[in-house]
This record gives sequence, C-alpha cells and structure tokens, in this order.
Amino acid sequence: MGMFFLLFTKIAKNRKFAKIAILMRRFYLFAVVVLVLAACSGNGRSAADYPEWEYARIRKELKKGWNSWDTRSVFTQVYFPELTGVKLSMQDAGGNVNDQIRVGNRDEDAVLVHPYDHSYDGFYSEVDASWHGTSVKLRCSAEGKRLVMLVTPLEEGNTGRMVIKPGQIWAGQRLEAEYDVAPEYFDLISMHDTDVIRGHVVGSDCRYTLTAEGISNGPGDDRGNNDGYYTCRADAPVLVYTGDDITVEEAETLLQGRKEEFERSERERWGDMYDIHHAMQTVLAWDTVYDPADAVVVTPVSRNWNVGWSNTSADLGGYVLFDWDTYFASEMLSVDNRELAICNAIEITMAVDRCGFVPNFTCSNDRVSYDRSQPPVGSRAVWKIYERYGDRWFLELLYPRLLRWNLWWLDNRQADGLLCWGSTPSNGEDYTDAQWGREVSVLECGLDNTYVYDNAGYFPDRHIVSYNDVGLSSMYVMDCEYLAKIAAELGRRGDARDLLARGRKMRDSIQSLWSEEDGMFFCKDLETGELVKRMDPTNFYPMLCNAATPVQARRMIDEHLLNEDEFWGEWVIPCTPRNAPEFADNTYWRGRIWGPTNFLVYLGLRNYDCAGVRAMLAGKSASLLMKDWTARGYIFENWNSVTGEGDDVENSDKFYHWGALLGYISLMENEKQ
Repeated sequence: MGMFFLLFTKIAKNRKFAKIAILMRRFYLFAVVVLVLAACSGNGRSAADYPEWEYARIRKELKKGWNSWDTRSVFTQVYFPELTGVKLSMQDAGGNVNDQIRVGNRDEDAVLVHPYDHSYDGFYSEVDASWHGTSVKLRCSAEGKRLVMLVTPLEEGNTGRMVIKPGQIWAGQRLEAEYDVAPEYFDLISMHDTDVIRGHVVGSDCRYTLTAEGISNGPGDDRGNNDGYYTCRADAPVLVYTGDDITVEEAETLLQGRKEEFERSERERWGDMYDIHHAMQTVLAWDTVYDPADAVVVTPVSRNWNVGWSNTSADLGGYVLFDWDTYFASEMLSVDNRELAICNAIEITMAVDRCGFVPNFTCSNDRVSYDRSQPPVGSRAVWKIYERYGDRWFLELLYPRLLRWNLWWLDNRQADGLLCWGSTPSNGEDYTDAQWGREVSVLECGLDNTYVYDNAGYFPDRHIVSYNDVGLSSMYVMDCEYLAKIAAELGRRGDARDLLARGRKMRDSIQSLWSEEDGMFFCKDLETGELVKRMDPTNFYPMLCNAATPVQARRMIDEHLLNEDEFWGEWVIPCTPRNAPEFADNTYWRGRIWGPTNFLVYLGLRNYDCAGVRAMLAGKSASLLMKDWTARGYIFENWNSVTGEGDDVENSDKFYHWGALLGYISLMENEKQ
C-alpha cells in the first residue's frame, strides 16, 4: 500500500496524467476503507467502534462545498476541499481597500456589518456592510459546486467599488486545485476530479487587472495560468457565480427563493420560538470557520477574537477555543447540527492529551494555557450531545480524557475536601505570557475580574488562591455525576461508582460553605477559616448538583436571586450584586450580565420546585438577547445590568456565540431544545 501511495504521488505531479492520478487516488482511499472495514468485521465490530476513524470521517465530511470559512472576512467564500475561493473586498473612492469584513469589528475604521440568515451548509446567507460612503448587501447561495454571490447597493450614491479576487485564500497553504483568473472568466481546476469550476463576474464598469502572468499554482502545473482580480462599481449590482450562466434578475429570484425556503423550514420547526432560535443559530453559523494550519472546522467564540488573539500570521487568520465557551457552543450546536456539535466538543477535549486537563484556551499557533484550566462543564455537554444523537464512539473517544481531567482537579486544586482555582507552573513548557500568582489563578474561574477575589490570598507552594470556591466545587460535583452517566453507558461500572462517591463526598463538604444567618453559600478563606461574604452568580451553583437542600434553595432564591437590591431587576443576572460598590464599575465580570452564568443558574433552578422563577429567568434572559439582536443583529459577550445595553463598553464583543445562551435557556424552558 505504501508503494502504491508513492507511485500515486509521483504521477500526480505530472498534469498529463491527472485523470490517472485521480483514479489511483480514489482506488487508494477505497482500499483503505475496505481494509478498515475488514478489520472491523474480523473482530465483530463496526467501523464506528473505532472512535478516531469515525472522527476523521466527520472532520472530512464537514470540509466540503462553498461556505464563509475564512475567519478574516464574512465576504469571502471558500470551496472545499480545494482551498480556493472568491474573496470580496470594499474599495473607497480614494482607492483604499478593506478586506477585513467581520461582525462587530471594533478596530479603528472598521467596516460596519449587520448579519442576517446563515444556514450551516451555505445554502443561503445574507449580510450588510457599510464603509467609507458605500453600503451594500451580500447574499450568497451554494449547492455543490454552484455558487451565486450577489452584491446590491443599500442606498443611492455609493461612491466605492467592489474588489473580486478569485484564487488562493490562505497564503502558504498547499493547494488542492489550480486557478486561472482571466478577463472573461476565472477557473478553479480541482485535483480531486477532472471538472473545471468556471466562474464569471458581472457588474457595472467591470475592470480586470492582471497581477501575474503564466504562473504555476499547483503540483506539476504547466498551463501558464494567470492571476488577477476584478473591480466593479458598488452603486449597481455585482454578480459572481460559478457553473451555468445566470443573469442578475435570475440571481435575485434564486436568492429570494432560497431565503424563503430556509426561513420557512426554520419557522415550521420552531414555531413561536423561531426568533430566539434564529438568533442562536445565526451567530453559531457565522462564527464557524476553517483553520488552515490545523485543517479543522471549528466554531470559536468570535471571528474578532480569532484574528486579534490567536495567530501571529495574518495570512492564516487563526482561531482560539476556550474551555467552557466551546462546550456551551457544542451543546447549542447539537440542537441543529450533529457534526459541528461533535467536532467542537472533541477539539477542545483532545487538548487533554497535551496538558493533562482541558486548558483555559488553545490556539492554532500552538499557544496553550498550560498552567490553568477553566470550569468543568465538559462532561455535561458531551452527555447531552450523546443523549440527542446516540454516538457511542463519541463517548468512547472522550471518556478517558474527561476522566483524566476530573482527576486532575483533585490532584492539583484540592484543599480541605473542596476545590480552589489556581495556576500551576507548566513544567518547562514555554508559556511566557503567564504572570504566575493570584491574578492568573483567578483567570481559571472564567470570571476574569470578579470582585469576589479582590482580597484573596495565594499559596505559592500549592499554586492555588486561598479560597475554597463554592462555584468550582459545585461544578465539579456536577461533572462527577455526568461523567458517571458516561461511564455507566460504556459499561465501566466501577468507574461510575467511584465518580458518584467522589461527587457525594464533595457535595457533603459544600454544606460547610452554608451561612444560616445569610441564607447563602459562600467561598471560604483558608487563611482565616471564615466565609467570604461576597456574592456573584456562582454562589447559586450548589443548586446545580443538589448540594442545597430544598429549604436552602428556597432561601437563596427568595432572599437573594429575587432581591432587587442584589440580583433581580428588569435585566438579570448581574455578576456583582447591585448593592455592592463594585457594581458601579460596569466592566466585564464586574456588574455586567453574562450568558453562561444565567445559564448555569437556570440549570440549578431546574433541580428544584420553582417553575415560576425559572420561567421568569428564561423570559428576562430572552428579552435581553433579543433587544440588540432585533435592532442591529448583535449578540453581545456581556450586557449592562441597568440599561440592558451591550455596546456601552469596549470590552463586550458584539458577536460572541455564548451570548446566545440567553436564548437557549428559553428553548430549554419551552422544551424546544
């Protein structure tokens, strides 16, 4: 088989034998599959019983067709598996070009973007963009190799032009196709089959610019291809299409039909929950991208975080995955998209192989938080995905890693029977960005600047802050319970018993954090032995794991959650009580509302007899989400607890997918998830 592969590689370098190479490639892949299936049948197992093989198949399945895969711009369409595509940019009257078109980009002089529909498969998408005197709408529809992109002016008097650049999307990446950009057409020539995808650009005052003549842009390419781009006036429609000829009028009809078909199917499924689900599905779809360095489709928190945070190379774009953010996204994705839900949950969990735990973050440039983790919510998300789709191999792949992470907390963050946040030196790993100590340890909790830890101490010999954390300890018990479900499902009953025992032991210990006087659970200062009488939403987390008795839960709800001097009000739940001086800071996790904390408090309420409170929280959360989504298409990272605004501060990303948890709560409450 290895000799066959070497022969295929040699032939593929010569374009004269392209058809032979393609046939040999197909035979090779077919033979591999046959051998795997034969191995499976030989021991009575199916191919799906080999988790890594099944995951490789799903990753490959995701990477096909046209879609908005490039994290740097929602105006770019990429074709898989060839890694070529069509990049649209905006040019102003002075000749300046902006190709960084992202929702909520806060960079100086950024394009203003309003997102609309986006089906996961690229069947239909729609987005508006305004920059330097030009406002346009881009609608796209893709099916197979067929792509239709139509740019139309949103107002009269557009002064700029649209720049259309077919060809390679990510510089420095191996192409799976050749391309040729000529004045009358552009060609994408696949290495996977013998078809040529021919495209055309139609627009007012359409100009062609040749940038390179007779180039070689593929393995063994001897065609003498051309590289170039087109520009068209933005005050009239601009049509880009591949496949059969189509007019602007026909494209309008096609796109309107696709829009109506997509929205009709969604409305039929979701009924009166359509608007809430649409907000959630749209942000997840637009935030789904392809990373060329790791060759994976993922759904990071936001395209702006990807570009500005994770990768040193602007030519690649990059991505960043955060621990609990990604697990929450995978659970929301599971409502509509099995493959993306599974892929995201696996990608973040596989980081255990490098770190021994799921890290705070992992990036495409191999930048990883080797010192710290984040809230242990992964086992719950994995179980919920399994409950919906029943992929046993998915559990088999992730269970050993989730179990390793579960044990890591006890080995590295345990003190007096409960858990503390921390930051462990990375055993020689080159992670120079971290400043060891209390400040970075608090980052592990996910509530980066919470006021609860303003006065906390730090144990440098143990690499933990000095508080037994009520939220972490409660989430850990929940993790044990869901991991025990997974273990039992896989027949590992001994593991399941051990996990339940660990959970019970810590659940009992959480009672030491209860204040009868205050009717609330608190963190405990290990240096003084006193409870830390500061609250944020994590103080309600003992309800997540039934650590609170029904009487305790009722007091927590009546005396604190529904207390308008603390956590209740028109917009809820603030991450700092309203009567705390730090509430006025209104920055990040101080005083503002966040989707994940609302979601976890809601999950805790589901364990108790408080249906009315649960419904109120779901309704208020949905109202907050829809406030800016309806007006501007934004789903913020966090919101003002007084005004319900998300755009009143700079450090609230405008299109951050876990903000949609505010809507997911309503889907759960109405049993639509």
